[in-house]
Amino acid sequence: MAKQQPTPSSSESIDVVWLKKDVRLHDHAPLSLIAASASPRRRCIILYLYEPDQLSEKTVHGSHIGFINEGLVDLDLRLSGQQRGAAVVAEDSDIILYQHQFQCLTVAHAGAAFTLQTLHRQCPINQILCHMESSHLKSFARDKAVRRWCRANSVPIKEFNQTGVTRCLFNRDDFSTNFNRFLDQPMPKTPTAEQLLMMRRRLIDIDEEGIRLHGICKSPIKPSDIQEIPLEHRSDRAHRQNGGEDKALDLLQSFLSRRGANYSSGISSPNTSWTTGSRLSPYLTWGHISLRYVIVTTKTRQEELRAAKKASSVPTPWLRSLASFQSRMHWRSHFLQKLETQPSLEKQDQCLAFSHLRRQPNDFCQEHFDAWCEGRTGFPFVDASMRCLIQCGWLNFRMRAMLVSFATYNLWMDWKRIAAHLARVFLDYEPGIHYPQLQMQAGTTGINAMRVYNVTKQGKDQDPNGVFIRKYVPELQNVPNEYIHEPQNMPVSVQRKCRVFISNGESKGGSAGLRSIFQPIEQSTTGKHDPPDTSDFVYYYPSPIVDEKSSAKTAKDQMAAVRKQENTKTEAEQVLTTHGSRRSRSADRDGAKPKALSSAVKRVKVDKGQRSLLNSWKAVSPEQPIRKDSFQSQVGLQKNTVVEQSTFSNRSGSTTKAAEAAGSSPSMEKFLIQKEVSDTGLSKTKEWSCKMCTYLNEKPWALACSICGSERQG
Repeated sequence: MAKQQPTPSSSESIDVVWLKKDVRLHDHAPLSLIAASASPRRRCIILYLYEPDQLSEKTVHGSHIGFINEGLVDLDLRLSGQQRGAAVVAEDSDIILYQHQFQCLTVAHAGAAFTLQTLHRQCPINQILCHMESSHLKSFARDKAVRRWCRANSVPIKEFNQTGVTRCLFNRDDFSTNFNRFLDQPMPKTPTAEQLLMMRRRLIDIDEEGIRLHGICKSPIKPSDIQEIPLEHRSDRAHRQNGGEDKALDLLQSFLSRRGANYSSGISSPNTSWTTGSRLSPYLTWGHISLRYVIVTTKTRQEELRAAKKASSVPTPWLRSLASFQSRMHWRSHFLQKLETQPSLEKQDQCLAFSHLRRQPNDFCQEHFDAWCEGRTGFPFVDASMRCLIQCGWLNFRMRAMLVSFATYNLWMDWKRIAAHLARVFLDYEPGIHYPQLQMQAGTTGINAMRVYNVTKQGKDQDPNGVFIRKYVPELQNVPNEYIHEPQNMPVSVQRKCRVFISNGESKGGSAGLRSIFQPIEQSTTGKHDPPDTSDFVYYYPSPIVDEKSSAKTAKDQMAAVRKQENTKTEAEQVLTTHGSRRSRSADRDGAKPKALSSAVKRVKVDKGQRSLLNSWKAVSPEQPIRKDSFQSQVGLQKNTVVEQSTFSNRSGSTTKAAEAAGSSPSMEKFLIQKEVSDTGLSKTKEWSCKMCTYLNEKPWALACSICGSERQG
């Protein structure tokens, strides 16, 4: 469909909508402003760039480009007045997608500042409208270069917030306030059909107007044609999700109406999370749906469910599941803010005291790294998880964390070594989540507990019958459930019966990587090259490349030794000041920062004005008989002393004994009271929301958030 516009003047200034990771029509401030412009004759251009400097980033993969291309075509069709763009694209991406001719978008394979300068020389730019982006260091450098160019050429650039992240926020003092203010703002209106028609008439057709731009693209670029991406990373993933705003909106609707009821109970297992999870993460990453739209739409659905609950006594898991989902949406921006505040997290440890670990001359083993990357470590659940990512580009959060834990603890690999590979296999690679989470799982933040997964136990817990393993590790398809998680324990007789051989080294015939590896039991004596009979083939699977228990213990010992050092604690306190929770400054607080590294013991100063635990409990439940035997040891200690307070639960979920302190801050005291009341069966506390990152914690007696490590408040 040809663009319609009046004949322009070469001196006529234009508005530029610069698309980055915001390829959508809804909740899009730049497009909304252009569509509703009070200057109907103001010419405009909607620009998307395949930027060479961004494409050369080692985290880029062909699957990312394919997903981006589907979003571009979907938006172009929407702007052209065709609403079902993504459905058309999904029919045959190889034919329809790359034959599409851009009608409303101007797309080029060139750098941002260079393209803007070229355009500005031929057609003066009135203003640039775009969304703020919090991404990797090359993206930060690109944005700085564009802003420098804008200042030098007196071109206004307006960057709109789309994630709730605050620029130049050097600590967490105002994050929650700013984020809530962002959510409360009305969303930009989606352009109407009439507005889109008027906007199309104002769009510049660079061919008709003789504007020359370097690297102009009439159709999407195939990943295989992008020279900036290494050849081995240009391929697509066979079973990844398809991109586009249309797909994203359909997924959100199906999640809120059907699939989301069992979100809380289903997201931990790789078998159930495919349907109970929202599956919106790649669309949020690449901007095919906005975070605010998801949160606001979910909130509306929650209100409907609450109203329905009042009219019905039938219990439903919906409200719990959507509350958990909402907490993870808030959690997303919490981590984006970490990278925005400290971009160096991409390159260096958050707590520098850990910088020497995993980086000594003999720490890195190339064979272990290759085995981990290809899914042939000899640990079936680990291998299935990695191969799932390689095929699909998606995996639930718990299994991703397990892969990082196994690599950084059992294989003792530097998190920076594994970062690029994981970014390429994650279709939803988001730098702001990627790097802080890698460091958290690797234990280099200084303010979080060590997260060392027992990968065999995880497999038995989350995939007890080996369904997930057999799907992605077909070598083990005939292995009985008894041995599916530890095939190295199979007797030789069982191996023969299952026709699988557990090797001590490399699999015969090559890597076990992405496909079933098999070799004939007996070589043919006919000398002919007829297709072999698969009944005469045996599968090969490697034995474990490390001893799981001993490697984990060695790693934990090394980490613990560093954590105990005084300089580590000092640096951890600095990390907490920058990224941790902001404590209340009310009079009943002593103002001291919590000990960042204290996972089992917290030191709490008792104020004169604090009541004893016994008296506080009386005030909460005056009608109930007092269990003096439970509280007697907690009464009568001197005030203005420092006491040791044991936490109620550790990271593995095992419960420890209650605190033996006589007093604490009011919030701590409240939790101690609730714990004792629960022990008597008088009440039961449910999950609680972190004041800092808003994550919905499911451990009712935890004194710190399991995601951000902030102390529990309120």
